[in-house]
Amino acid sequence: MNDQQLIKYILQETSEAENRAIQTWINEDNANRKQFEQIEWIWKSSEKLMASSPVDENAAWQRFLAKKEKGFQSPVIRKQRFLTSPWARAAAAVVLVFASIWAISAFLPQSGRAYYSSVDLQSDQSPKEINLLDGSVITLNKNSNLSYSQKLFGKQREVILKQGEAFFDVKRNESKPFVIQIEEVTVQVLGTSFHVKKAGELTEVIVTSGSVAVSLGERSEVLKPNDKLTINQKAETMMKSVPENQLYNYYVTKKFEVEKLPLEQLTNALSHAYDVEIIIQAELLKTRPITTTLEYGSLENNLKVITETLAVKASTVDGKIIIR
Repeated sequence: MNDQQLIKYILQETSEAENRAIQTWINEDNANRKQFEQIEWIWKSSEKLMASSPVDENAAWQRFLAKKEKGFQSPVIRKQRFLTSPWARAAAAVVLVFASIWAISAFLPQSGRAYYSSVDLQSDQSPKEINLLDGSVITLNKNSNLSYSQKLFGKQREVILKQGEAFFDVKRNESKPFVIQIEEVTVQVLGTSFHVKKAGELTEVIVTSGSVAVSLGERSEVLKPNDKLTINQKAETMMKSVPENQLYNYYVTKKFEVEKLPLEQLTNALSHAYDVEIIIQAELLKTRPITTTLEYGSLENNLKVITETLAVKASTVDGKIIIR
């Protein structure tokens, strides 16, 4: 059910058959009811706005038309009170809805700009958690950027991941799927949480809850919790596997939690998180298991925990960290 039909229903401009269809649709699913309640809330807010406004709505509407048509030939305006026309009342109501959205948008994430255009989101040297208009949450890892939009009358919520990695916790809405584009790779969900990483020609998707559909050209895969998919866009290949560990979402949990994990896997995650090269000199030490929880804070403190836990030494040589 699109938003225009719901607005018409709220304005009591629908037929009996349309009323029954909309009422059935609202009762079918909680997501449908929520969508209707959001539109209804906007409408009621607009009524309150008009009730408290000293502005003559007829005069305001005529000024709006004059500005809109400026530079074009003006149509002949009948000398009658504008809002006596049923169609004019409906048009004015729609304008009031959009005026209300504009007034309320100052309190919405990104000022509500995603309702009518694309919004660029980026992080600098640290992860950034961002709330979206639909209640979804994106956690951008450092040095990552994307754009997103969820047009008010659009059929889907759209994200373009341009660089880096992000963790998505998507609010379920069956009437508006959440679609992420990473060059030629398309990820589509209804409501779930998952990690996406873009690194050159490779795209990585790891699902933590719900299900995710990933497609590249004519190929597609459906991922379930704890599924990992690695896509090579140049070779047009998809490889499904299980994540080696849970360190991929350290920027979301703010922790590095490991249990009997080879030391090299932990140091690889630390290298990625802190932009530093960590080298383990002894081959046997690379596979030595470690169980610990490190806070995503001071690298120096984390290295101290590792050295004390495994009774090893760490030193810095030419900007690289050597563990021996």
